[in-house]
Amino acid sequence: MAKKKQTIDEVIALFSDYLRSIHRADSTVHYYNRQWKKVKAFMLTHKIKYFDRSVSEMFFTSTLGKYEYRSLRYSGKNMVNLIEALHEFQETGKVLKGTQRNPPKIFTGVIGESMLEYITRRQALLNLSKATIHNYYLYLNRFLLHLNEKGIKKINEISKHDILSFTRSISPHLLASKSIALGILKGYLRHLFDQSLIESNYSIIVPRVNYDKQPKLPSVFSKEEVTTLLGSIDRSSPVGKRDYAILLLATKLGLRTSDIVALKFENIIWEKNIIEFNQVKTKKHITLPLLPEIGNAIIDYMKYGRPVSDEPYCFLQLLAPHDRIEKSSVGGLVRYNLKRAGIKIGNRKHGPHALRHSFAEKLLSNKTTLPVISEALGHSSSESTMYYMRIDINALRQCALEVDLIPSSFYQQKGGHK
Repeated sequence: MAKKKQTIDEVIALFSDYLRSIHRADSTVHYYNRQWKKVKAFMLTHKIKYFDRSVSEMFFTSTLGKYEYRSLRYSGKNMVNLIEALHEFQETGKVLKGTQRNPPKIFTGVIGESMLEYITRRQALLNLSKATIHNYYLYLNRFLLHLNEKGIKKINEISKHDILSFTRSISPHLLASKSIALGILKGYLRHLFDQSLIESNYSIIVPRVNYDKQPKLPSVFSKEEVTTLLGSIDRSSPVGKRDYAILLLATKLGLRTSDIVALKFENIIWEKNIIEFNQVKTKKHITLPLLPEIGNAIIDYMKYGRPVSDEPYCFLQLLAPHDRIEKSSVGGLVRYNLKRAGIKIGNRKHGPHALRHSFAEKLLSNKTTLPVISEALGHSSSESTMYYMRIDINALRQCALEVDLIPSSFYQQKGGHK
């Protein structure tokens, strides 16, 4: 059956409602609307009644001419992102993550083929996660584009200067990203040398980044703040019922966002009052207690808030087509409800992971042993859990050793302090 044609006003109205349902700020929605009104004016001028993808392409051609996305200025990229998000929503009922357009990573030529071969080899050897594979594609593609801009098409044409100029092009303010990018580049260059594709081992010239993955203390919210957060949610609405159940899973069980969005009905064993699943991040199987308040909140959402859907996932987007909730939406609802509860954020991070940290801090303050905390958080080793020890100063003080006082005779001996 053909899809119903829509005017741009109809699409904008539906998309604006959707953005508000996932807790985008009114100021953000108004900003998006200002961009979309440009297309509306274009359609009025050209007497176009219905909006679709072809209309946005005509608008881009009229406004930007023949363009390459990556060569646009920030304002141009932003306009393209928001207008493409509009017709993507029209076609799929979803919002693009962060309304960002990510051009496909294309690997052309001999160098591009060698990069793909390297990624395939690393994936087979190390069983890389999706996130790691994404980073390989992202940063090797950037290196390829850098080489293409310099007119370098063959592997043996890559020089020390080309490598160093690429490393300098990575923002020094993004230390985490730079550390990942240079690590991937170093591995690729070592691969080229091992395969005798280049004569020199250029991996040794890739600079190191002095980056500590955990330089700051984890952000946490106190027991009182968590109580205020949960108590402020309007549980009379479908969105409130869903958000309340999600926040309970984050604050009372410390679930990661990836596990919340992947939670299925089959993971809730009602007759045993447990929740069990394989964690998305670690693949480790975990069994957690189905606390009464969590069970009741999920039942309340299922009966009176969850859209009618055949999806096996517990938590869904509010608007059609009612797919499972996205990780970005969980982050949005956490930030929205913290702000709505009037909790002062300060310089703390205030996403879903901060609630997981808060759960760990609560366990530490109750003098829970490290192995039990590791099990509750689903860590693959206690070393990961040690990261959370830094958030509880009192617990750290208990680890301090008593220091014997130095007798006064020490200072009276020959050569002692006077």
